Amino acid sequence: MSSTTVKEQNPCQDGQLIYDESRGEIICSSTGEVISNIIDVGPEWREFSAEDRWLRSRNGGARTNLVHDQGLTTYISDRDVYKLDYARRIEGLRLRRTQVKSRISNKKREIKALQILRREGEKLHLPKRTLETAAVLVRRIVSRKLGRGQMLNAYIASSLFIACRVTRVPRSFYEISSHLGVEIEKARYAYRKIVEIEGGKISAKVYRPSDYIPKVCTMLKLSTGTEKLMYRLSKAVEKLGLTHGKSPLAIAAAVAYIASGIMGEKRDQKKIAQSIGGFTDVAIRNRYRELIKELYIEVSL
Repeated sequence: MSSTTVKEQNPCQDGQLIYDESRGEIICSSTGEVISNIIDVGPEWREFSAEDRWLRSRNGGARTNLVHDQGLTTYISDRDVYKLDYARRIEGLRLRRTQVKSRISNKKREIKALQILRREGEKLHLPKRTLETAAVLVRRIVSRKLGRGQMLNAYIASSLFIACRVTRVPRSFYEISSHLGVEIEKARYAYRKIVEIEGGKISAKVYRPSDYIPKVCTMLKLSTGTEKLMYRLSKAVEKLGLTHGKSPLAIAAAVAYIASGIMGEKRDQKKIAQSIGGFTDVAIRNRYRELIKELYIEVSL
């Protein structure tokens, strides 16, 4: 039984194929013959700046909860309006003004809350998924007419903390509250109200001490070797169940105190507490004593 192999023949035997972008044609370099045409599936317009691309595009960005209209608003640009004659130009400006007023008239508080959320979230270097989760909570708070006046920042801080827990981004309640300039009592009250709105339960895992290790090492400027030792100690602490009922951040700080002393990079307890914030050096001392007792560590500090 014989088999036949079919080989594709090169349409341009003596030269190379050249693609002419302006004409959308593939040309043989030796004979000049047009081998085939390519249909341009791109837009029929050209842009010379990012603003041109945004104004002329027929589709917008992805939907997002970080904007009050979820990014679905239609905008009337100045360029299109001022191309019209005088009478139609006045009408176009009036329509644009009416559109803007109707878009934001009943959502001023929501716009303000989301602006604060985006600004403070970017300062805290939070990922977009965390901000999107917090934006959903903020929308529900505003829809229930909560967070009026000075309590707005308290609800935003609590929403950010809950979003950090849901998306597994290690940020302490004290860090977020102090960053937004909110009293801790007001932030806790707002947190309880949000939990009540969500049905009395937030589906989020509790932080582990190891989640805070990168942040603690960065603040205390510890070496890679100390960081590796901290991970080993944290794993042993979690395995023995010493984290129950304790602040994971305080345990991470105590682990940093032990590991830095072992590796010759000793950090003072008071300095560690001031750098991280949210607890005192007494809390670090208490967690330190518990850890060295349970882990049978002898350290001369």
